[in-house]
Amino acid sequence: MRTLFALTLLLGGCVHVAPYEREDLARPQSDINSEAEAAEFRSHVHDSREGATGGLGSTGGGCGCN
Repeated sequence: MRTLFALTLLLGGCVHVAPYEREDLARPQSDINSEAEAAEFRSHVHDSREGATGGLGSTGGGCGCN
């Protein structure tokens, strides 16, 4: 029974992925090794705390010149 269950789990990963399903699988949230959401949140907190200095942005006028 255990081998049948393990075999079912292993063969479940061998399915064909349709092109319209690849978009959902390519999201950063789907990557279990990525910390993209945590890094984005840390950047948001840093920008909020450093509001007086401008955070991570560059300096310059409103006209686009340096």
